[in-house]
Amino acid sequence: MDRETSLIEYASGVSRRRRLLQDGWSVVAFLGPFALCFALFFIFPLALGIGMSMSGFDGKGMFPSSFVGFDNFAAVFTNPVLRADFWGAVGTTIKFALVIVPLSILIPLGLALLINMKPPLYKFFRACIYLPGIFPLTATGLILLKMFDYQSGWINSFFGLSVDWFASPTTAWFMIGLFCLWCGIGGNFIILCAGLQNVPKSLYEAAGADGAGPWRRFLHVTLPGIKDQLFLCLFTTFTGYMNLYGQVYILASNTPDQDAMKSAVYRIQDMLLGSSKGYGYAAAMGICLGVIIIGISIVQFVCTKERKGGNRHASGYMAWKERR
Repeated sequence: MDRETSLIEYASGVSRRRRLLQDGWSVVAFLGPFALCFALFFIFPLALGIGMSMSGFDGKGMFPSSFVGFDNFAAVFTNPVLRADFWGAVGTTIKFALVIVPLSILIPLGLALLINMKPPLYKFFRACIYLPGIFPLTATGLILLKMFDYQSGWINSFFGLSVDWFASPTTAWFMIGLFCLWCGIGGNFIILCAGLQNVPKSLYEAAGADGAGPWRRFLHVTLPGIKDQLFLCLFTTFTGYMNLYGQVYILASNTPDQDAMKSAVYRIQDMLLGSSKGYGYAAAMGICLGVIIIGISIVQFVCTKERKGGNRHASGYMAWKERR
């Protein structure tokens, strides 16, 4: 009996180890490529960037040549030229994001609500709305430059205008915002469309039976039903526009007032074209920008976090009952 029990335990142990080994290989097969790419293109560059920000990297080798501590960070905060250039660019980027991020969410939300009504040819319109997002950024920017060209652009010709859309910072930033909306609303649109599809129809029926109008149904049923999708769109959109670079480089390279057109990442790129000290300064600026983005993201998360109701609703009900 003891021998039979020992054989059963041995067989079950072997089977368990074999199953764990098979599961382990499955995990490695599925997560291995992603983990490798994540380590190679995120963890390693991040560690190298932190090392560059605290060293005198001269660009002649792959690794820093000397350690300077926090001198590069101190220069970003105390050097008059670096401080004015970088923090001015950060302020410009934040101002642009504060304008463009709400539009990048409200416009796709409105379009998603219209498509969710399933009008005729709604699948065709859904594809058309998402289509600009798959075009290459450079090609779309060059087309926009040609369309709004001061001398030969067909926008000025068709409407009889004589506006140089890229001559002043105001009009140039307007065109950059238009470019960002044209190329960027497709992703948020698809996410919000999927979120609207998952809102239970029974909630709309119950709200309608209680006498709620379209606005109250949108406010108390639709928005709570897609709050996770809205938070995802808010986080990804704001993070993306805090790293604004390509749109500015394509559309505003010939704008006379270049200082007013520099985004934070654009200014960091400029630092790499200077002296050998620019590598350390650029890395320090990149770390500072990353910390700013993380801080703003934490504020977004705290502000949009779902809070427990506590006894607020019960107290309100008791107060209403006493008034009755």
